Amino acid sequence: MIITGHRGALGTEPENTLRSFRRAVADGCDEIELDLRVSADGELVVIHDATVNRTTDGIGSVEELTLAQLRALDAGLGEVIPTWAETVAAVPIRFQAEIKAPAAVPLLVESLEADPDLAARTLITSSQSEVLLAVRRLRPTADTGLILGRTPPIPDVITLCQDAQATTALCGIKGLTPEGVATLHAHGLTVTAWPVPDPDTLTRAIALGVDGITTDHPDRLLAPTHT
Repeated sequence: MIITGHRGALGTEPENTLRSFRRAVADGCDEIELDLRVSADGELVVIHDATVNRTTDGIGSVEELTLAQLRALDAGLGEVIPTWAETVAAVPIRFQAEIKAPAAVPLLVESLEADPDLAARTLITSSQSEVLLAVRRLRPTADTGLILGRTPPIPDVITLCQDAQATTALCGIKGLTPEGVATLHAHGLTVTAWPVPDPDTLTRAIALGVDGITTDHPDRLLAPTHT
């Protein structure tokens, strides 16, 4: 089972920072989940929100700020907003890269085309089927996943993933059953469950038969249950 750190180690470190990613790796994650947007000067940057207001000491829209302006902000504990390239260089494990802005699609695809090893360890995700289809058009071999907040009925999950040409369904754990997961597997889908905040929920996820989980607190997931 793949253990994915949500925005790194969101529960203990400033989200979407190199510090958070390194903590998630140290805590034993197999994969890092992060969010991609584009700066005013066309740089692929790692930040969740459309504005910097919540996660930094600044104010403004990410797409209206240059990389230099973004880098001048404190993203928590002295961390800065990292670029995708910096993150790739710093993190040796798999990525779950969520595209938050459509402008990020060609930039991300370009980076994967230039680095086959990176492409092999990157799952591109979005909650928008249009974004995943745009990825598929530019890179037909891309590994893509559809994010489903509140998991709908399993037949709808299958239809939504098929329509988005996604091979992974990232599902809210509350909506999953062992039978549902088995059905998704039978339709060729990889299944990730979230959120998984503690060992008890991890045990439930393992019983569901999912392929991976996403957690804010990788430090809480005890090694004996990490299989």
